[in-house]
Amino acid sequence: MSISAKCTVIGLTGPFGSGCSQAAQKLVAAAGFTRVPLSRAIRERFTAEHPDIPPRREDLQRLGNQMRRDAGVPGLLAREAIATLESDGATYDKLVFDSIRNLGEVEVLRDRFGGNFYLVAIHCGTSDRWERLKDEHYISKGLTLADFTADDARDKNEEDDYGQQVELCVDAADLFVNNSIEVNPVQLGKKLLADVQVLTGDKPRYALPLEIYMNFAYSAAHASKCIKRQVGAVLVTAPPGEHGDIVGTGYNENPAPTKPCVEEPEYGAGDATRGRCYRDIVRQEVMQRNVDSGWHCPKCAAPLVGPISDTPPWFCSGCGASLDKLFWPDRAMSVCTAVHAETAVLLAAGTRARNATLYTTSLPCFQCTEKIIHAGVKYIVFTEPYPDALAADRLELGAIEVGRFEGVRSRRFHEIFSRARRYVEGQPIATTPAS
Repeated sequence: MSISAKCTVIGLTGPFGSGCSQAAQKLVAAAGFTRVPLSRAIRERFTAEHPDIPPRREDLQRLGNQMRRDAGVPGLLAREAIATLESDGATYDKLVFDSIRNLGEVEVLRDRFGGNFYLVAIHCGTSDRWERLKDEHYISKGLTLADFTADDARDKNEEDDYGQQVELCVDAADLFVNNSIEVNPVQLGKKLLADVQVLTGDKPRYALPLEIYMNFAYSAAHASKCIKRQVGAVLVTAPPGEHGDIVGTGYNENPAPTKPCVEEPEYGAGDATRGRCYRDIVRQEVMQRNVDSGWHCPKCAAPLVGPISDTPPWFCSGCGASLDKLFWPDRAMSVCTAVHAETAVLLAAGTRARNATLYTTSLPCFQCTEKIIHAGVKYIVFTEPYPDALAADRLELGAIEVGRFEGVRSRRFHEIFSRARRYVEGQPIATTPAS
């Protein structure tokens, strides 16, 4: 086997244009890592099949999805990359896997490398990514902002097991690194190297207030029984990054005395002991009526074909477009039965929410945004972007300062920060008091 047992492995994920490839190159140049881009297999296959056609991002996205689906293995690209490394005769002590876009790839890497694998999310706002990519990757090829937006939407198809699941991968990360357009390559390199040393224990430090409160939010999320996504929130009296009093915690759940969807027999799908997401029930019923009524695909006009399965994704048989996204662009959030985490935390805090900071694992939806503005919350720190640009616009109109979380998240929080107890400025603390 060519990969050492103590090999340090970093995985990089994030929306395209965030700078994952740039981050990988920094680790190669400054810390001796070997780069393994998972997208290489997709590009090589596309070039072999279409030698005279330069690939568009859409082409690579669709081919990657097809490769995973044909093999029946969501983590196919990671599995094949590891097999290649283990058979090439070289020895690797530091690896960085770039272009991770499916949760199956994360699972393969964690299964293979265990505690030596750390997943890092490089994140950057949509407008910043467009500014970085528009000239070389879009305008010069005759493509527009609409093409970028469509590519970005395909990147986040979390309901397709074999698709691009970038936001789910970001949610699974051990570390978040900001690479907005204001961050230059030198700054990115310094931040990334310092953070990787914290992850691996080479240079431990204590947890920062920002990390502590987001860890509380993720801890609250574990109480949620939502089938789709577990969200947690915490309200703190101090500005972001400062210590303050916690005045409320919350998570998304159906209100008592109703049951969580997963426990509601009325929402069962052939199994009375396990319920379905109510949003899926509503969407399926409407989609099936559309099929029965002879509706056509809004994109290519092909007739809709049934029967419609219990859960999305649902695809057009003509053009392959995601029908659930075409018919339900808001993912039917208006019929979500849960009290969302952000609303729950406002109810818990009452008037103490005014001028407080909301730490939430997910950027609030539109409905929660209105309540947050009304409650007088001053700041929001979030980890996962919510797929609703209207909510972000409302927060801006409400004069609420919104920032993306950066730092170590809760998945390995205790493991990473407990190391600091054994160090003082990099040296082990004595096991007995000094005389």
